[in-house]
Amino acid sequence: MTEDLWSLLRSTCELQSLIELRLSDAAGTTTPEQEREYRLRRAALAQRHLAAAAITRSDPQEARQDAELTATMLWKHDTLHGGHRGLLPAKHPQWKASNLGDYVRQEADAAGLNPQ
Repeated sequence: MTEDLWSLLRSTCELQSLIELRLSDAAGTTTPEQEREYRLRRAALAQRHLAAAAITRSDPQEARQDAELTATMLWKHDTLHGGHRGLLPAKHPQWKASNLGDYVRQEADAAGLNPQ
């Protein structure tokens, strides 16, 4: 297995641990920052899965839909809560439905996640 695929697998496992913590929060005490961290990591991972769809033999259409959905979820969260680390905030007029993958990459790069 290549290093890229191992990295993708590690990122997937890391995200799984966040999902388990998120689901165990029955008290509803998840903060907007924690929710953003989950959404950012989920969106960045979806971008990586989309880029690796051919070598992982994933359905490219499903990967594209997941990447678009998770990018939109992150963007909406950041628009509502004002969260962003990258140069352009979510409310900047540059961000449109057609380029939210670029927003995810900007935010992932700023957070040091470096999606492909």
